[in-house]
Amino acid sequence: MISLDDVIEKVNITQRDRRMVIGIPIIILILSISVIALNGLSYGTDLEGGTMVTLTNFTMNGNELQVELRDHFGIADITVKSPNNIGSGPTYIEVPSSISPDEITEYFEETYPGTDLSFSVFDPTVSKEFKSEAMKAIVLAFIAMSIIVFIVFRNPIPSMTVVFSAISDIGITVALMSVFGINLTLGTIAALLMVIGYSVDSNILLTTRLLKRRGEAVAKVKSAMKTGLTMTLTTLSAMIVLYLVSSHPTLESIAIVLIFALIIDLMNTWGLNTAVLLWFIERQERTGTRHRRSRR
Repeated sequence: MISLDDVIEKVNITQRDRRMVIGIPIIILILSISVIALNGLSYGTDLEGGTMVTLTNFTMNGNELQVELRDHFGIADITVKSPNNIGSGPTYIEVPSSISPDEITEYFEETYPGTDLSFSVFDPTVSKEFKSEAMKAIVLAFIAMSIIVFIVFRNPIPSMTVVFSAISDIGITVALMSVFGINLTLGTIAALLMVIGYSVDSNILLTTRLLKRRGEAVAKVKSAMKTGLTMTLTTLSAMIVLYLVSSHPTLESIAIVLIFALIIDLMNTWGLNTAVLLWFIERQERTGTRHRRSRR
C-alpha cells in the first residue's frame, strides 16, 4: 500500500525545475483572470435579486424542468437544481425578479398540479447591498491577512509569496466557478473567505518550518508537506462527502468551491511557495557566505 511518505518522495518537489514550478501556477492564474474577464461571473438571487422557489412532491428531472421553464417564460436566467436521486429531496428554482411568484404558482398549478411551492423573495435593492457588503468583507479579509503575515515574517519575499498564493487560490477558484456556471452567492462568498484561511494556514505552516526551524531545507519541506497534505486531504474528503450527500444548493456550492480551492492550494503551496522559499533560503546562504568571506 502506498503511504503519504512514498507520494512525497516520488513527487520530490525540491528537485524539480524551479522556473517550471513557479511558472506553471503563474500562467494558470493569468489564464484564469482572462477567463473571468471574458466569461464573467453569474450571481445568485440573494445577490442579484429574484425568487428562490422550493418544490416538494415533485419528481421531474431538474434539467428537463429548466429547459421547459426557460422556453415557457422566454428567459435564460432560470436555474433549476434537483437532488441527485429524483424524489429524494426538494427541487430548487432560481428565477429573476422579472417573474413574479404568482406567475410561477399559476404555471405549476396548470402543468404540475399537486406540487407544493414555497418562495423566498429577494428585493434587488437589498440584494445589491448584500453584494456590496460581501465584496467589502473579502477585501478587508485580504488586507487583514496581509498585515498579519507581514508582521509575523517581517520580510517582503516570504510574506508576498504567502499573499500571492492566497490571491491565486481565489482567482483560479473564481475562474472555475465561471467555467462551471456556479453562481456567486452569500454561501459561495463565505466559502471564498474560508479559502483565504485554508490558503494562509498551509502557507504559514510551510514558511514557518523553512524559515524558523533548524535543519536541512529538504527535510523541512518534506516534514511540512506531510503535515500539510494530511490537513488538506482530510478537509477535502469531508467536502467531497458533503457535496455527494447534500441536496441543498447552498451546501453543494460551498462544498464544490472548497474542493476546487483545496486542490488549487496544493499547487500554490507545495509548488509555487516551496520553490520561492527554497530560492530565498539559498540566496540568503550565499549572501551570508560572501559576508563572512569579506570580513576575513
